[in-house]
Amino acid sequence: MIVTEVGRQLLETATQVIEAVDSAEEDISRKISGERGELKVGTQCIFCYKWLPQVLHRFHHKFPGVEIEVGNSADLSCELEEKKYDLIISGAVSPDGTQTSVPLFRDQLVCIMNADHPLSTCSFIKFEDFRGNNLISHTDKGKNRFYQQTLKVKGIEPKRIMNVGAPQAIIEMVAAGFGISIFPRWAIAGALKTWPIVARPIGPRGLPLTWHAVSLGHTNTPIYQQEFIRNISMLNVTEQTMITGQQAIAR
Repeated sequence: MIVTEVGRQLLETATQVIEAVDSAEEDISRKISGERGELKVGTQCIFCYKWLPQVLHRFHHKFPGVEIEVGNSADLSCELEEKKYDLIISGAVSPDGTQTSVPLFRDQLVCIMNADHPLSTCSFIKFEDFRGNNLISHTDKGKNRFYQQTLKVKGIEPKRIMNVGAPQAIIEMVAAGFGISIFPRWAIAGALKTWPIVARPIGPRGLPLTWHAVSLGHTNTPIYQQEFIRNISMLNVTEQTMITGQQAIAR
């Protein structure tokens, strides 16, 4: 049988298509199994970097072929839809039918201040106490969730919101008496032992918070992403583990 030029081109095209499909199937299989892939993680809490390194270390040990990228998230829904991140660690989760939210661990926000601050004598801090005080933050007023979602809603304006940035710098500013700040209780536990600062719950029952791993609900979740979430949820993030520095992921 004689193959015409058209037939030869058709055969070559078919071969290329088959090879491309086989390659795509192999690549998908490797991603699903965790042999190869990429995981982009966003966090809406700068204090998460206290425990993220341990999670990343264990993740790389189990999935050496998976590239992981970590960055700060500002707009959860937009960044997930635009594929900037595959999952985002957030404490501000709103019901959304397009997203899947997995609870990671419970937390509590506290107000920290210099040990000689007038509010240090209080057993807890009222929202009204933020009025007239400098609020030292790691972000500016427009992105400060505590201000935007709590104080602003209640019509409470601090004297000034000071954007300092790094957590250590915030602690030093608070210790020096320049204002008060908001921290997760576990994140400030170690500093309470070594700096002239105190922490007080916000409200008589405290201000609880649950951190979640949020991702798009209509996508296939690779096994390595599931494992990354599991590692965080099993991480013993408490005041004591932050003080001793001996965090443990349950096996």
